[in-house]
Amino acid sequence: MKSEKFTKLRQSLCIAISAAIFAVAGFAQTESARIQGTVSDATGSVVAGATVTARSVGTGRESSTVTNGEGFYTILALQPGRYQIEVTQTNFKKLQREVTLEVAQNAALDFTLETGEVSETVTVTLDIPQVDTSSSALGEVVQGREAVELPLNGRNVLELARLSPGVTTGIPGGFASGVGNNAETYRGGNTGGAAISVNGQRTQANNFLLDGVDNNESLVNTINIFPSAEAVQEFRVQTSVAQAEFGRGGGGIINSVTKSGRNDFYGSAFLFVRNDNLDARPTFNNDKSEFRRGQFGGTVGGPIWKDKLFFFGDYEGLRQFLPFGQETATVPTARMRTGDFGELPQQLTDILTGLPILNNRIDLLPGNRMNQVALRYLQAFPLPNRPGIFNN
Repeated sequence: MKSEKFTKLRQSLCIAISAAIFAVAGFAQTESARIQGTVSDATGSVVAGATVTARSVGTGRESSTVTNGEGFYTILALQPGRYQIEVTQTNFKKLQREVTLEVAQNAALDFTLETGEVSETVTVTLDIPQVDTSSSALGEVVQGREAVELPLNGRNVLELARLSPGVTTGIPGGFASGVGNNAETYRGGNTGGAAISVNGQRTQANNFLLDGVDNNESLVNTINIFPSAEAVQEFRVQTSVAQAEFGRGGGGIINSVTKSGRNDFYGSAFLFVRNDNLDARPTFNNDKSEFRRGQFGGTVGGPIWKDKLFFFGDYEGLRQFLPFGQETATVPTARMRTGDFGELPQQLTDILTGLPILNNRIDLLPGNRMNQVALRYLQAFPLPNRPGIFNN
């Protein structure tokens, strides 16, 4: 009896865990690519029952399907990257072709088989850029190489989104820009933040995704996690007519994918230093503002179990010194803290008698008018470090 209960409990746990895994996988499909098309012979007749296999060049992961009665096939949920496509069928030569799939791409790949033995292979070596004919969405893909090699202010990869038609910088100083040390958007305070205006929309109308997961900050509708330039494999900026799977915003969809491990070990390291000692003095300024900024880090990835399990990690550090703008406040002087307000130009009046207070000396009034709670509260304020009684 106990054994049966334990078996049922174990089955229930396995079902629950499997359901959770499939649910997570289902929510995180918006960054994956897919291929679809038809397989035919040299006469143009469709070939049913042909096996189409997509094998990742980097990880060795394989996904296969079989063409239907109309010679049509489709393979879903392919991570962006380089793939070797293989098509086999009895009495036909094996066909191999390499393609590069981008984030959220629907690539149409049609194949024509030649009659012959399966042991014979026809290899197509030219990697032709794939035109997405199955979607009406407009946009551009920014590759990780561009994110690393193009100059970026503060290594903010979102600046490259402005390379896409219809994308401009939003309102300077707006919430999404991070200017003014807003607590919500401090991450990009001096690098433009995520202030991107797509086709004239508000900078808060965008939808950010990272590896297929929602990456939106919910308070002021900007980005939540800035992807590191070294870790980004690519990102797609969709500017209009996005598919129903996205939604949320009427502006742009910035869909980022980070790098992953593969069957060989690889990595990178970087160091960027900026210092006012290396800067020229602005023409109309008497001196230079003190400024120090250092960004450093690196990436590493590789196999844990070849063709099955991989790892990838990145680190980016920031050390920065920016002088605060000078601001002033008014605090009580040392004399005021004793009850002597003789420094004030205004005449104080006793609220009990309505008569003027002699020399503005509250400490000389009968009845000990000094409030002990207020005196303790004043201890929280610093003493003046500038002359005068206002803005001191």
